Amino acid sequence: MLNTHQLLEEPVDPAIGTPTRPGSPGQVGKNLRRRRTTVVVGGVAVVAAMVLIITAAMEVRTTPVHAASALTNPSSSSSRPAASPPFATDEAASSTTATRPPVNPNLAAPGQIVPSGENQSDPFLYRTQDRYYLYTSGIPANPPINVPVASATDFGAWSPVVDALPVLPHWATPGFTWAPDIHQFGSTYVLYFTAEAVGIGQQCVGVAISASPLGPFTASQKPFICQTSMGGTIDPRVFSDSSGTTWMLFKSDQNIDGAATPTMMWSQRLAPDGLHLIGQASKLMSPDEPWQGTIIEAPDMVEVNGTYWVIYSGNWFNQPAYAIGAARCAGPSGPCADSADQPLLGSNAQGEGPGEASVYTDSTGSWMLYSPVLSSKDNAPRAVMIARIGFTSSGPYLAAGGPPPTLDPFGGSSVWSTS
Repeated sequence: MLNTHQLLEEPVDPAIGTPTRPGSPGQVGKNLRRRRTTVVVGGVAVVAAMVLIITAAMEVRTTPVHAASALTNPSSSSSRPAASPPFATDEAASSTTATRPPVNPNLAAPGQIVPSGENQSDPFLYRTQDRYYLYTSGIPANPPINVPVASATDFGAWSPVVDALPVLPHWATPGFTWAPDIHQFGSTYVLYFTAEAVGIGQQCVGVAISASPLGPFTASQKPFICQTSMGGTIDPRVFSDSSGTTWMLFKSDQNIDGAATPTMMWSQRLAPDGLHLIGQASKLMSPDEPWQGTIIEAPDMVEVNGTYWVIYSGNWFNQPAYAIGAARCAGPSGPCADSADQPLLGSNAQGEGPGEASVYTDSTGSWMLYSPVLSSKDNAPRAVMIARIGFTSSGPYLAAGGPPPTLDPFGGSSVWSTS
């Protein structure tokens, strides 16, 4: 996850859409096989026209988060490049040049479909020096694919989907794994995932390790985080700040079984190996805007020009009101407060309920990945989508431009595909 980036950008005044009002969630909760009602199809043929936009170059300091930090340390999660040296280092973020993206001219349809063939929720993009890896929630096949992953050097041709976590730990119920996150710590890749815990009726966060971003990952035989007094724990996301310190962000699942108890998002420091937590968890925020209802979840943090922002989802996952918001934070441990009283991205012409999102960042910019819950009335596939985002002093905005640049496996990114 490239969640830690410091982008120097000039003010823009983007328009923000109004979300659809929530319907009645009924007795649903993320613990009840949440957001996995999809139709799985192999391969989506999409040709996306990429527009090369060259604007004034500005100094940018970026700490990639969803791939092993290519620019800072490899333990960044979100979309940071995880790779062999010089990417896998713990040095401070280096200055690079990037362009400031203009506002997206089509805010009613800002995303592009990623033809990876996964068509599942909770997409997470990770990058090594020479390859992109796209992870999603589990595919309910027989046998199920616990953590689907496909790879590519560009966003038009993806490898077949494989299972990064073919063997679940004993505590996890088969068929119900979602919201994966990966980060590189030293030479080890660490996978975080959500699963339903056997016998307790709650969801917990698990952890697994591998020598490759494709796996196979070997999971710990006990949950990594499980706030049983708060209904469980879901939505793990790693954030690496500009100093190289890594943090685990997560959500306590108070809305279990359809409860109206307000949920909370949390942050806690990670040990250098990514396998242990340090100190106490700090509360980031709780719902306080009407569009959120009683639920906020799926936190993903970015650091932009010294300011911390958390991208998150609000409301019930299976409703048209499910949307993506943004909040400004005092630091990696919060507290955070909404930057606007409306979401960054709500239901639109490309599908209803676009949360939950993850943020990918590299030296060329930042992108948001998401998958609309209700992509069409005829139950079409729940496609993975990607939209470029930019930042101003008042928060993120939907930006113009195509997906991240094509990678040259022998020489880094191709400038011809940079948007």
